[in-house]
Amino acid sequence: MDKNLLWAVSLSIAIYAFWFGVIEKRYVKPAAQAIPQAPAERFSSRPAHAPANATGAAAASSLAPQAASKSLDRATLASQADLLPALDSELRIHPWGAAVVSCLYQDKMGAVELVNDPAPGLFATWPELRFTRQPAPQGVLRYAAQRPDGARIVKEFLPEGKDSLPRIRVTLSNPTRRSLATGSWNLSIGPGLSTVPNELGENTQVWRALGLPAEGGGPPKAFKPGPQVGAFSWLGVDNRYFLAAVLPQSGDFDAVESASPPFVSLKAKDFTLAAGAERTWDIPYYLGAKGYTLLARYRLGLEKSVDFGIFRDLGRPLLRLLHWLQGRVGNWGWAIVIMTFLIQTLLLPLTIKSLKSMAVMKRLQPEISKLQQKYSKEPGRLNSEMMELYKKAGANPLGGCLPLVLQMPVFIALFNALRNSWELHGAPWIWWVHDLAAKDPYYVLPIVMGGVMFAQNRLNPAATNDPTQKTMMTWMPVIFTVMFLKTPAGLVLYWLTSSIISSALQMGLRRQFEAA
Repeated sequence: MDKNLLWAVSLSIAIYAFWFGVIEKRYVKPAAQAIPQAPAERFSSRPAHAPANATGAAAASSLAPQAASKSLDRATLASQADLLPALDSELRIHPWGAAVVSCLYQDKMGAVELVNDPAPGLFATWPELRFTRQPAPQGVLRYAAQRPDGARIVKEFLPEGKDSLPRIRVTLSNPTRRSLATGSWNLSIGPGLSTVPNELGENTQVWRALGLPAEGGGPPKAFKPGPQVGAFSWLGVDNRYFLAAVLPQSGDFDAVESASPPFVSLKAKDFTLAAGAERTWDIPYYLGAKGYTLLARYRLGLEKSVDFGIFRDLGRPLLRLLHWLQGRVGNWGWAIVIMTFLIQTLLLPLTIKSLKSMAVMKRLQPEISKLQQKYSKEPGRLNSEMMELYKKAGANPLGGCLPLVLQMPVFIALFNALRNSWELHGAPWIWWVHDLAAKDPYYVLPIVMGGVMFAQNRLNPAATNDPTQKTMMTWMPVIFTVMFLKTPAGLVLYWLTSSIISSALQMGLRRQFEAA
C-alpha cells in the first residue's frame, strides 16, 4: 500500500464521516412560524357559532393552529367522532370541519397514531362549521353543513378500490334563488405527522411539507413556509415512514401555502353558482405508510416520497431486488445476505484484480523504498521513476481500493433504502435482531464486523514500512466499528457479509498471487 492508496482510503473514510455527520442530518427542523388559531369553539360540544363572513373565516383558518391545541383531549375528540375503517387503519372523523382527528395505523409492532395535532385535523374544510352526519351507503361517511349565505356543503369520505385511492368528495350547492360565490375555501393537511415510538426523537428533524411537481419527473419538492408556486401532482406532509397527501384535480385549486410545523393548505378557486346549481370537487387522498412497492402500485408518483438520496436510481432497484429475494426466502436479513453475495459476484473480477495489484505492490515495496531514499529531495523525479516502475511491473497503485470505491454508491443507496423504507421497519433477522432498519441493540454486528476487518488487515498487512500508514490501517477497524454502532442493522449485516467474503477470497488467493 503506497501513499496514493492511503489517500484513497482516507477519502473513503471522509465520505463516511460526511455522510453520517452531514447528509443524514440534512433535514433541519424549521423555525416556528406564527400562524392563526382556529376558532375557540372548534371542538366544543356547543352549537356552531357561524361567523358573519364565511369566506373570510375560511381564509382565516387556512393555516394551522398553534401547538397549544395539543392540550385538547384526544380521547374526548375520538368519542365525539365517527369511525371510518380503512384497510390498514381506523380513521375518526369529527363534525367540526369534517376532519380526521385520529388515524390509528396498524403497525407490525402495534397501533400508531398518525395525527400529530387534532386541530384542525387532517383534510379539514370549513373548520368553523359543524357538520352533521347524513345517511350514506356502507363504507361511506357523509356530512352536511350550511353556510351563513345559504350555500349547502356535503362532504363525503369514499372508500378506496382495487389499486385506487380513497377520495374526499366536496359538493357545494346553491338552494337559494340568487347566485352565490363558492368562495376561496381551503383544504388543509397537518400540522405534521406522528410516527412509530422509536422514531419520535428524530421526527421533527425529518418531517416535511412537500409536493411532487406536475412536470419534470424528479423528486418531491420540500416546502419552506409561505406560498408555493407551480403545479403539483400531489401535496402533503410526511416523515420517515408515513405520508398524508392529496391529489387535486387540475383547475380545482389555484394557490398552495405551507407553514411550520409542516402544514399545507390548498385554496380552491372561486366560482359563481347560479340558483339551484352545484359544484363538486373529487380529491383522492392517501394516509398511511410509505412502503415503496405499496405506493408504486397506484402509479401516481407517491412512491417518490420515499427518500433514496442522491443514488435513488440505484437504491430503487436494490430495494426491488430485496423484495424479490425476501419473497423467496421469507426473511429480510437472509435476503440482504444473498444480495451481498450477488453484488460480490458481480464485483469478483475487480476484486481479483485488486488482490493481484496489492500483491504486486507488496513485492515492489523494497524497490519503492530505494527510490524514495534516492530521490527524497526530487519529488518530480521520484514520481516519474515510481510510475515507470509501476508500468514495468504492470501494477496499479489504486487498484487495491477500486472495489471499495465502486461499493460506495451501493453502500449509500442501501443505507437510504434500509433507513427510509417502511418495508424493512420491524423486519427481524435472527435471535436478537428484531428490526433491520434500527441499530443492533447489543452492538454485536458492528463489533463482529470490526473484528473481521482487523483479521483482514492481519491477512494482508500493509506493504509499507511507514509507521503513519501502519497506524492508520491498525485503527481503521476501530473507526469503522464506531461509525457503524448506530447504523441500521441491515446495513451492518451487508458490510459484515461483504467483509467475510473478501477475507475468504484473500485467504484462498493470497498464496497464489504472492507466488506469481
